[in-house]
Amino acid sequence: MKKKLLISCFLFAALLVQASTFNREIPVRQHGKEAGMFLDLGKISLGTLNDVEEKKQYLSTVQLEKQRIQNYMLRMVYENAYILYKQGDYQRAQELAQTILSIDPNFKQAQTLAKQANYMGTYGTISEQQVLEAKFQETVRLYDSGRLVEANDKLNEILTIQPANAKALSWKQRIDYEIAAEYARRGNVAEKEGNYQQAVDAWYNSLLMRKDDPKLVAKIAAAEEQLRKQQVQDYMQQAMNFYNKGQYVEAYSVFERITKIQPGDPRVEKYMSQLRNEIAAGYYTAGVDSYNSNRFDQAISYWNNSKKWGADTNTMDGLIRQARDAKESYRVARSQRIREVAREAEEAEKAAQEAAQRAEEMANRIDEDLETLVADDPTTGLLIPNTGSKTTTTTTTTTTTTTQAGSTTGINETLPGIAGGPTAPVSAEARAASRAKYIEGLDAYNQDDYERARQAFIIAKQLDPGNVDAELGLMRVEENLR
Repeated sequence: MKKKLLISCFLFAALLVQASTFNREIPVRQHGKEAGMFLDLGKISLGTLNDVEEKKQYLSTVQLEKQRIQNYMLRMVYENAYILYKQGDYQRAQELAQTILSIDPNFKQAQTLAKQANYMGTYGTISEQQVLEAKFQETVRLYDSGRLVEANDKLNEILTIQPANAKALSWKQRIDYEIAAEYARRGNVAEKEGNYQQAVDAWYNSLLMRKDDPKLVAKIAAAEEQLRKQQVQDYMQQAMNFYNKGQYVEAYSVFERITKIQPGDPRVEKYMSQLRNEIAAGYYTAGVDSYNSNRFDQAISYWNNSKKWGADTNTMDGLIRQARDAKESYRVARSQRIREVAREAEEAEKAAQEAAQRAEEMANRIDEDLETLVADDPTTGLLIPNTGSKTTTTTTTTTTTTTQAGSTTGINETLPGIAGGPTAPVSAEARAASRAKYIEGLDAYNQDDYERARQAFIIAKQLDPGNVDAELGLMRVEENLR
């Protein structure tokens, strides 16, 4: 159906061009249109083509078909332009030739016709024969200089204006023969050097001018066979290098190129079969590893690829269904776990807040206890238990006894903390406060804040003279402060 539609479109476009010529209407290029007057076949839907290579081949075929039809239609336009030129309508002939060149700037005959029509329209008093004679003299000059290709192009210009010019045809046959001989010579040299591609190219150029040379055709066939063998050998080496490196997909791609050059090679087919199995097994193993790592989408992708490379379809489809089910179960379990973790985090945060609140309350109670349990003795400057009751201080005149060491001590004065001296009993609250101050001092000591640690240990010792830990901590601080 698509093929019929394409043919109908092409025929319709060709009829439009013919009609425009017979109605003597000069075609005008429309901007935005393919080649000024052709359908943009690239916009045609590719239908059910799924394979990338199929789409590439299809588009390539469409492009070649477009080019072929374009050349055919431009040839028709050129013939009409040449008829106008022979009829003396140089302006319209030039305009048609310029239209052709706007589509295909490399259309040499249109180039020659446009120049000749412009020349004849501008200098109408000069005959066409004079123009052709000048071109022929230029041809001879180029030929004598050994510039055969340029001389041949000049003859083509003459034949564009007068296709039946016998003199130009004779010279062209002669020059074509010499050009063909030169190409054949270059091909022979390339063949001897083992450069078969260059030899084939040169011989094909020669064959364009010597179409009936059977020896040349045989040489080309033999060189192409050698070229195929050389290409197959190079590709085989490349494929084996990929295979030895474990790059199986790349190796398989190279083997596919070999089958296009040399179809039916049993050795290549054996390698390709083995590669398909290994690639399929590799994708299967990668899928299993991904599945075990909970990468279910990746596992599904690997198993689909394994199926493409020849793995058992039913087995792979079963694994894919299993992966999809596991993915859903994993998603549900993960969502549930996330909710549980969030709830646990919320509970932990709440517990931490409660613990912080309790710690703050305890600290406040300790501070209150300290204010209640200790007071500053104005006589000694030490912290002593505070009973909380107001006592009446009676100033008495005390008799001091001067010792030989020169120190003075009140008669009724007692120094707390001295071994053997009277020691006041320590309450549970004071012992707890002493322990808290010891912990505070220990924290300051660990932060190398020895002065703050010393003060904390002193207070702890004053609150509980029996706090051995505070006494040891104080000794360590004093050692560090020395």
